[in-house]
Amino acid sequence: MAARQFAFVPMDGRAPEGAVSCDGLVAGAALDLSHWAKNRTPKAFKADTSVEIALTFVRETSPQAEPTVVVNNHFDADGVLAVWSLLDPETATAHAGLLVAAAEAGDFDEWPADTRGLWLNMAIRRLVALKPEASAYPIALASLGELVRTIEARDDLWGTSYAALLEAERRANAGDVVSYAVGPIRVFHHGPGVPESPGAVLSKLGSTGEGVRRLLLAFEEPDGSFRYRYELPRWAWADTVVRPVIPAPSRNALAQGLGPEWALKGGDLGMTGLLRTTAPIREEPRALAERLLARERFEA
Repeated sequence: MAARQFAFVPMDGRAPEGAVSCDGLVAGAALDLSHWAKNRTPKAFKADTSVEIALTFVRETSPQAEPTVVVNNHFDADGVLAVWSLLDPETATAHAGLLVAAAEAGDFDEWPADTRGLWLNMAIRRLVALKPEASAYPIALASLGELVRTIEARDDLWGTSYAALLEAERRANAGDVVSYAVGPIRVFHHGPGVPESPGAVLSKLGSTGEGVRRLLLAFEEPDGSFRYRYELPRWAWADTVVRPVIPAPSRNALAQGLGPEWALKGGDLGMTGLLRTTAPIREEPRALAERLLARERFEA
């Protein structure tokens, strides 16, 4: 079998004939190994992260049947690790738990069970910082074999970011962020002047807890008013198997009657944001969460 090769395909490009698309959905690919919505990944390979899908594929598929060209159309930890799993399946399989933990940290903003996943995600980001996506791939792919074997010793790549994360966790645990549930809505009340807590810390505080269907991030102003962002859980953009599939509500219907300070676009809504305020409002977080809960009428 010929050695598998990687090709970066721009978002509007087309895959070479017979290629497998890892993570991103690339037009013309013969096979998807992806957790992105509208993927054509065979059911036997489906999993929550694309790297899990790729690892299952290499474990369960005859090498003679594997495609020789691997493509992706964007760069992130899950994507590059999924690609690498097809290029170096033996090493990737030997470090499968670490790779999956890094993908969970990167794609779902979680604090994975294996903390080394945070380190690997941070190290990958540091390796390719400020590089164009197409240029980032050869740098990361050339480094991953050694990096996964020595990640504990590579604090030159992850130490600063991890120290900042630990400090954010310490501050949250000291009371800078108060977390509580209002039904399936998880509230994160940031005190006056407290910056937004990283997603990994929010996951430890309860954003990935059982039954969580929405996140309400509240940022208190010095005068006692609040800025808000209302979100789906941060895995909800993906086609998942273990994590529950959570359909997005109608944002237009949700915004009706909330007031002129609420917007459906812009700001930092990202891939899972539903609504945000454009100016501080006086409504307290618990009262707002209860009003949102009544409006959404979550199914049991």
